[in-house]
Amino acid sequence: MVSKEFLSRRKFAATFSGAVLAGLAGCGGGGGSSDGGDEATATPTDTPEPTATETATATATATSTPASEADATITVGPGGSLQFEPATTAVSQGDTVEFVFDSGGHNVSGHPDAHSQVSLPEGAEPFASYDISGDDINHLSLNQAGSTYRHTFETTGQYTYVCVPHAASGMVGNITVR
Repeated sequence: MVSKEFLSRRKFAATFSGAVLAGLAGCGGGGGSSDGGDEATATPTDTPEPTATETATATATATSTPASEADATITVGPGGSLQFEPATTAVSQGDTVEFVFDSGGHNVSGHPDAHSQVSLPEGAEPFASYDISGDDINHLSLNQAGSTYRHTFETTGQYTYVCVPHAASGMVGNITVR
């Protein structure tokens, strides 16, 4: 339901902007007198303010939509390194961990088919920063610098996850869920 509100706000902003632009086009078209020219000059100066306000409102709405803050944060490839920081993390059952990609060319995989070092507690769902649905999974799919990935850990136990292309170089992390 929240997304429908967001879409209707966006639609309103687009419609409002279109109406303002159409109005300005009508005002600026004819203006033989010097008074009409002054009004046309003043109106375009005022136009960017409502447009900027509408854009800021849409951005604020989009930003406030994501879930609350993560319970733990792990940096992926800090400073271009081949590591997770911290390499070992402990969270409580139901906590959300956010993986923040400081450098690109990495991924996060807690999918046993991705690498032999991956291990999950019994009954835990696999997780990855790339699409693991379907039969044709690309475990070498990489994330860009600045992107994030979140996973909520529902099953207690020990998790070992990797960056698939750099696991052999030691890019392996551990999460304990209590």
